[in-house]
Amino acid sequence: MWTTRMNSDFRIGIIQHNPVVGDVTGNAEQISDEYNRLAESSADIIITPELSLLGYPPRDLLHRSGMHEAQTAAIQTIAAQTTDGPPLIVGAALAHDSDTGPPLSNAATVLRQGAQTAVYYKQLLPTYDVFDEHRYFRPGNKPLIVSIDGVDVGITICEDAWHDAIVTGQQRHEASPLADASADGAEIILTLSASPFSLDKPARREHRFVRHAQQTNCPVIFANQVGGNDELIFDGHSIVATSDGVSERFAGFESETAIVDVPLGQDHTTNLAAYSATAATQARDALGLGIRDYFAKTGFDEAVIGLSGGIDSSVAAALAVDALGPNRVYGISLPSNVTSQRSVDDAQTVAQNLGISFDIVPIRTAVQTAHQTLSEHAESLTGIAAENIQARIRGDMLMGLANERDALVLTPDNKSEAAVGYCTLYGDTVGALAPLGDCYKQIVYQLASAFNDRPPVSAHSSPVIPSSVIERPPSAELREDQTDTEELPVYEQLDPILRRYIETNDTGAALRDEYPDDVVKRTIERVSRAEFKRRQTPPPLRITQKALGRGWNYPIAAEYEHIIPDEGWYLRTTLSWVTWNGHCLTES
Repeated sequence: MWTTRMNSDFRIGIIQHNPVVGDVTGNAEQISDEYNRLAESSADIIITPELSLLGYPPRDLLHRSGMHEAQTAAIQTIAAQTTDGPPLIVGAALAHDSDTGPPLSNAATVLRQGAQTAVYYKQLLPTYDVFDEHRYFRPGNKPLIVSIDGVDVGITICEDAWHDAIVTGQQRHEASPLADASADGAEIILTLSASPFSLDKPARREHRFVRHAQQTNCPVIFANQVGGNDELIFDGHSIVATSDGVSERFAGFESETAIVDVPLGQDHTTNLAAYSATAATQARDALGLGIRDYFAKTGFDEAVIGLSGGIDSSVAAALAVDALGPNRVYGISLPSNVTSQRSVDDAQTVAQNLGISFDIVPIRTAVQTAHQTLSEHAESLTGIAAENIQARIRGDMLMGLANERDALVLTPDNKSEAAVGYCTLYGDTVGALAPLGDCYKQIVYQLASAFNDRPPVSAHSSPVIPSSVIERPPSAELREDQTDTEELPVYEQLDPILRRYIETNDTGAALRDEYPDDVVKRTIERVSRAEFKRRQTPPPLRITQKALGRGWNYPIAAEYEHIIPDEGWYLRTTLSWVTWNGHCLTES
């Protein structure tokens, strides 16, 4: 039985849960179970993340009436639990009675005494990067204050707290819903959120919400979703922010349900040290969650990875073992006539160190047969076309084995390669998910070091990734003695150029102040020319502020002349070959 508050602290139950998008029944059961547990601990109020019944982002599932019927039934069922328990605020997509605009609103519904007693409609709708809420929702236009046991509580939703430039880097909204809630008398502000992860974002969020607490002169509670939903990863890290700092912080990258005691007014408890974690640690935790949830939510058990003996496939395999365990990861080496014995040996060593199943399947005969068949019945392949046959046969083998085993292929391609198209379409790009697809090459090396410093708990030996893999010059190994640096700039130059061009929209002119003119020019050309490839590759797990996935939305059949401010940098997208210092690079 729920009892009223007995001290000056306001007790808030936070359900930081991991929803399955569209599974309204399962999500509602999860919320219901956690609500009952918190109700027994005398919470004054209990809150869930944004759109917690549907999961975020539901995308075009919002167009389906069955989803809303299921949600309505779930709200009624959960509301009944509040008859003898504390109020519950649930994130939901609710219909409104307006005849204009989208038919739904992103809402927080207040369930109290067995019924829905109030609704807050999200005022600021994000439509940038991975977000497109104006496609589905009508914005609200006023704050909501509810009185809970004598405490005036303001309610906001996610983007409402991102009206300024501190986190996003750009002032996107004029209004400040949190300031409005404070002006209307809120003593505590609750923010239901589904804020996707990117490197160092937890620290930036904390800075943001402490500022909110200072500006509104009241504690601000941030309740965040956790889990992987397609390419997006939600890290949790729910917090209680006060004017002095962060007084409570939930776990990152895992579900957690707990009660936080929030002192009323500005008499706050001891604050925590600022959030701090290395980029490699954050990336490892995030990517592990992304892989684990992708398999759990799609219903697949096993991952298939082509192990080349290189750094990318080795790190991808280690991530898969971290996420799924060694018994659910199958590695396979597919050597051709130009594959070195060292590559095969390194692949086998990594597989043994990780404790995964492993096979070696030579493709020499298959490659020769393909060339002979084409030569006899069409024409002989030469140059890059001939080299790429190896990669495409590997892709066929991986997909065939995955089909047979009812498994999913993980592609090991990294962001640096994907950005400039240094990959073979329908070859090394095959798969269901690209765990390293938003990791620049230098992050991949940092992850390798992190796995050697702290191996997966199931690893058979340490270091799991041998020095011969880490120290070896990276190579596609599609011809004798091939290395990446013959065809690309060194990654110490390429990665920062890509990061600034992709994530901060730096111009070619700005980049050329710091890097060689030719390197900048060719990098931007290759990013533009590779657009058609990226549309046909697996979704990359997003860990930066701009991934080459859903949030990267450039045309394929287009001219890019005006984004490169120099007469000599005329650019048109094309499927023809590109050259770098005289070397032909694969076009597909």
